[in-house]
Amino acid sequence: MEKIISIKNLNKSYGAVKAVDNLNLSVDKGEFFGFLGPNGAGKTTTIRILTGMMEPDNGNIEITTLNHGTKSDIHRFLGVIPESRGFYEWMTGEEYLLFFANLYQIEGNAVKKVDELLKKTDLLRSKNKKIGAYSRGMKQRLGLARALINDPKILILDEPTLGLDPQGQEDIKKMLKELNSKGVTIFYSSHILPEVENLCTKVAIIDQGKLVAQGTIQELKDGAKVDTLTEVFLKLTTPNHD
Repeated sequence: MEKIISIKNLNKSYGAVKAVDNLNLSVDKGEFFGFLGPNGAGKTTTIRILTGMMEPDNGNIEITTLNHGTKSDIHRFLGVIPESRGFYEWMTGEEYLLFFANLYQIEGNAVKKVDELLKKTDLLRSKNKKIGAYSRGMKQRLGLARALINDPKILILDEPTLGLDPQGQEDIKKMLKELNSKGVTIFYSSHILPEVENLCTKVAIIDQGKLVAQGTIQELKDGAKVDTLTEVFLKLTTPNHD
């Protein structure tokens, strides 16, 4: 399989605290890849480095044939839902997506593209409402619409279904499965382990900044001699060390 993301010997510290400790992992093109760990394990720091929002102390990240020396090129085919969504709450949903369409220099009819994404994320009827009046779940769906504005080849998602009701969660999962079936590589961080087990083809688990397991879900279950991903997670990680 062709590697689309490679993380090699990655390190990041905050003072005396080592958030990411010599992390090595890889993601194949077209995978639905789960990225797991307890609170404080280093997931969000890794994602911030992966998306160019933060520099590592040392180590290397490669995305396809590009590296972080060409961040603008990377971002042209990367879609991201970060831990902190960063909405401009004085904008309407439509204005917000049109703003990002302009940033990405979307060719063709940007208004049509935005309307399609608003419809797909069930926000079309709220497109003229200020984002400040959106519920948490609506903001989650708007964040996904923003991540899809540039037709990304890779989606990096940090808790994308957080705050959604059960139907909203199912809608997002269905959309992500459809995108993955069309070849989009998905790097998916979530605390909802049954959701990860249902969606992901492979997972990596980190604890205290270190990789403790990587493989298919069945491989991890067999290795830990348990029946569920939740049991694997509990067996391999140390809770409440943030």
